[in-house]
Amino acid sequence: MDVYELDEFKKNIDFMDIMFRMSCASARLAFGAGLERLPLDYSGEKIDSDIEEGRYRLRAAIIAQIVEFESLLKMVGE
Repeated sequence: MDVYELDEFKKNIDFMDIMFRMSCASARLAFGAGLERLPLDYSGEKIDSDIEEGRYRLRAAIIAQIVEFESLLKMVGE
Protein backbone atom coordinates (compact mmCIF):
# COMPACT_ATOMS: atom_id res chain seq x y z
CA MET A 1 0.00 0.00 0.00
CA ASP A 2 1.52 3.33 -1.01
CA VAL A 3 1.39 6.54 1.02
CA TYR A 4 -1.67 7.91 -0.82
CA GLU A 5 -3.67 4.69 -0.29
CA LEU A 6 -2.68 4.58 3.37
CA ASP A 7 -3.74 8.20 3.83
CA GLU A 8 -7.11 7.51 2.16
CA PHE A 9 -7.57 4.41 4.30
CA LYS A 10 -6.95 6.44 7.47
CA LYS A 11 -9.44 9.09 6.29
CA ASN A 12 -12.07 6.38 5.76
CA ILE A 13 -11.45 4.96 9.25
CA ASP A 14 -11.74 8.45 10.77
CA PHE A 15 -14.96 9.06 8.85
CA MET A 16 -16.47 5.76 10.03
CA ASP A 17 -15.43 6.58 13.60
CA ILE A 18 -17.20 9.95 13.44
CA MET A 19 -20.32 8.46 11.86
CA PHE A 20 -20.44 5.71 14.49
CA ARG A 21 -20.13 8.24 17.31
CA MET A 22 -22.86 10.41 15.81
CA SER A 23 -25.14 7.42 15.37
CA CYS A 24 -24.64 6.26 18.97
CA ALA A 25 -25.10 9.76 20.34
CA SER A 26 -28.28 10.30 18.30
CA ALA A 27 -29.75 6.99 19.41
CA ARG A 28 -28.85 7.74 23.02
CA LEU A 29 -30.58 11.13 22.80
CA ALA A 30 -33.64 9.62 21.12
CA PHE A 31 -33.97 6.95 23.79
CA GLY A 32 -33.49 9.58 26.48
CA ALA A 33 -36.21 11.76 24.98
CA GLY A 34 -38.54 8.76 24.78
CA LEU A 35 -37.81 7.94 28.40
CA GLU A 36 -38.66 11.47 29.51
CA ARG A 37 -42.01 11.33 27.70
CA LEU A 38 -42.98 8.03 29.32
CA PRO A 39 -44.84 8.98 32.51
CA LEU A 40 -44.54 6.96 35.67
CA ASP A 41 -48.06 7.61 36.89
CA TYR A 42 -51.28 9.20 35.73
CA SER A 43 -52.37 11.21 38.80
CA GLY A 44 -55.09 9.09 40.29
CA GLU A 45 -56.04 7.23 37.12
CA LYS A 46 -56.51 3.48 37.65
CA ILE A 47 -53.93 1.67 35.54
CA ASP A 48 -54.20 -1.95 34.47
CA SER A 49 -51.39 -4.06 35.98
CA ASP A 50 -50.36 -5.33 32.52
CA ILE A 51 -49.97 -1.75 31.27
CA GLU A 52 -48.00 -0.84 34.37
CA GLU A 53 -45.73 -3.86 33.89
CA GLY A 54 -45.30 -2.95 30.22
CA ARG A 55 -44.27 0.59 31.10
CA TYR A 56 -41.82 -0.71 33.68
CA ARG A 57 -40.25 -3.10 31.15
CA LEU A 58 -40.12 -0.41 28.46
CA ARG A 59 -38.39 2.03 30.83
CA ALA A 60 -35.89 -0.68 31.83
CA ALA A 61 -35.16 -1.49 28.16
CA ILE A 62 -34.65 2.18 27.28
CA ILE A 63 -32.32 2.71 30.23
CA ALA A 64 -30.36 -0.41 29.24
CA GLN A 65 -29.97 0.90 25.68
CA ILE A 66 -28.77 4.29 26.91
CA VAL A 67 -26.16 2.58 29.11
CA GLU A 68 -25.07 0.44 26.16
CA PHE A 69 -24.65 3.43 23.85
CA GLU A 70 -22.70 5.30 26.53
CA SER A 71 -20.33 2.36 26.95
CA LEU A 72 -19.88 2.09 23.18
CA LEU A 73 -19.04 5.79 22.96
CA LYS A 74 -16.58 5.43 25.84
CA MET A 75 -14.94 2.41 24.19
CA VAL A 76 -14.54 4.20 20.86
CA GLY A 77 -13.22 7.31 22.61
CA GLU A 78 -10.29 5.45 24.17
